[in-house]
Amino acid sequence: AAELLPEFLAGLDDPCERVLSRGMEAFQFYGSEVERELLEPYVQGMMEKLGQKLQGASLPIQKKTITYIAVLAGQMEDGFAVYYPPLMPVLKQLVQSLLHKSEERTLLGKTFECISLLAAAVGPEVFRADAEVIMEAMIQATQVPNLPANDPVKEYMLQASQRICAMMKGAFLPFVPHILPGVLEKFTLKPKEWGQDVAGQLGDDDEVSLSLVTGADGTTKVMIMSTSEMEELSNAVCCVHTFVDELGKDFAPFVAQTAQALLLVFDFSMDEEVRDTAFETWGLLCQCARGNNQISMVAELVQEFLKRILPKFEKVGATGAVAEAQGLDTEGLKTAADGVKACLKKAGPGVLNAQQVQHICQVALSTLNASLKLRDADEAQKRSKPADEDDAVADEDGEEEGVLLRIACCEMVGALADSHADLFMQHCIGPAMQLVTTFIQPSVRFEDRRLALFVVCDMLESLREKIVSQWPQFLPQMLQDVLHQSPGLRQPACYGTSLAAREGAFAPYALAAAQTLSQMITETRSAAKKKSQKPAQACADNALSALAEILTTHQQAVAAGEAQLWGVWLKGLPCQADDEEGVKNHRTLLRLVQAENPQVVGDGGAYLPQVLSILVDVYKTGMADEETSKGIGQLVVKLGPQRLEQLAGQLKEKQRKKLLRIHKEAQ
Repeated sequence: AAELLPEFLAGLDDPCERVLSRGMEAFQFYGSEVERELLEPYVQGMMEKLGQKLQGASLPIQKKTITYIAVLAGQMEDGFAVYYPPLMPVLKQLVQSLLHKSEERTLLGKTFECISLLAAAVGPEVFRADAEVIMEAMIQATQVPNLPANDPVKEYMLQASQRICAMMKGAFLPFVPHILPGVLEKFTLKPKEWGQDVAGQLGDDDEVSLSLVTGADGTTKVMIMSTSEMEELSNAVCCVHTFVDELGKDFAPFVAQTAQALLLVFDFSMDEEVRDTAFETWGLLCQCARGNNQISMVAELVQEFLKRILPKFEKVGATGAVAEAQGLDTEGLKTAADGVKACLKKAGPGVLNAQQVQHICQVALSTLNASLKLRDADEAQKRSKPADEDDAVADEDGEEEGVLLRIACCEMVGALADSHADLFMQHCIGPAMQLVTTFIQPSVRFEDRRLALFVVCDMLESLREKIVSQWPQFLPQMLQDVLHQSPGLRQPACYGTSLAAREGAFAPYALAAAQTLSQMITETRSAAKKKSQKPAQACADNALSALAEILTTHQQAVAAGEAQLWGVWLKGLPCQADDEEGVKNHRTLLRLVQAENPQVVGDGGAYLPQVLSILVDVYKTGMADEETSKGIGQLVVKLGPQRLEQLAGQLKEKQRKKLLRIHKEAQ
């Protein structure tokens, strides 16, 4: 960075437009990967040159300039706020000049993108004064008559709206009635059956996607959809997902309207990702209604969802041997299972009766068993015929889909434990424990043992003390799997240990478990830092959570080795791969430092340099939530200039630069 960034800065003065353009294109890729602290010293110089080009350069260079600025804004985040006052009026003027120029739609779209990134940098209070003008311009831009199907502004506008919504939260609500209808209209896009009439509508350069669909009568149809329409639909579903997710219960006035439109996407078979996002969005609609205490609406949404989705699983159970012979729609069933999980978890308790809970558990496990039978049949068939390379690749892809379906079926069962714990204990604990005890045995194949651990983790998380009586059937083996050679088993074993350790009944296991976790953390963190080791490091992140839970919940049980165990925990930080566990561990670290826990800060603050190094590294990253980052800033200010200067001397140069930023932002 120290060598390349000065070259990028100097390149903005190159008199040859072709060289200038190529340099700006290169920065789009390089700049998006440069760390903020390394980029910051060059931003002012870059912005001075870019500001001139934005107002006086040719249109091709203006496009590159807008993208260049967007990259800087995205990397600098709130550090880019200083450029808002001079830059926003120029961007607004540019928008107005481009609104009705059909030949410059890409530049207009890029300008909206840049504005949204700039808005994210300054926050809702500063942007609010310009929000109405910008959103009106976006809406107006999409209403220009005779736009082509692949108009670039549509995509840029949807992405910019999502970014602005995520930043403004509830303040974005007044714009939703104006934007949402146009977005929901995209949900009507769907594939058409191939025929001469459809073929005649396609241009020579049109890109399309094809899909074979078997109808209820058993006939196979060829369905076709243009790539641009698929992208429009996908972007529209993602946009609505963001609106519901970010606005939360404030989205309540639009739940019924959105749900009605979303039903059209439920049967979309060209892209499972689109349907998956639609199902997730339905779950968020349930959560929104729950947040507004609209229990009848929640129940209505859940029942409508199950009415449309459960028949897919019921058909598997009804066909039995036929399904085994003909195969399963594994990808579609996996998407459906994920949807059921999302819907039940977001809807919360009290929306299902005992019969429904029992039935959902039954169809989930029946589908899982059908998938296992299909796997066994496929493996038997492969053993009976000569190997073929092409067949091997297809079989591998198919088996991966089968693995994901079986995991999703187990997560359906876990969602029932999460949302209806008491009914689960009455009607589902038997079949769930039968699965666990069958698959958790060391002699069982890896993939099936992992399923058992996934179900165990879900039950430990949701049922807590209700499941303690079942511990002897799985806990000893789970604790042994903390040291299993495969990360695929180690990670759920460590996660499950962290969940079990929350209960007082774990005390007899605490010391031995802590020692095992300590061994695993030490061995893993001492390994070479390679990309191939990321799964192993994720296991260690989970082990750190388990060790911290034991140390804080079962202090008396581990008192003899407490100091050494805290040392292992602290040395294992920061977390390396698992963001969720990182957030938990770094939140715990901050809390213990604020409480001046002697095991963490050391005598006379001896461990503070190590602690500060960890907290600086995770500040405003995916490894720390907003509250933790704010607390880190408060801690830095509380340390005072003199103490801070002493500690900073023991940090790396990059960390010292970031520490200065933390101190500045916290004041």
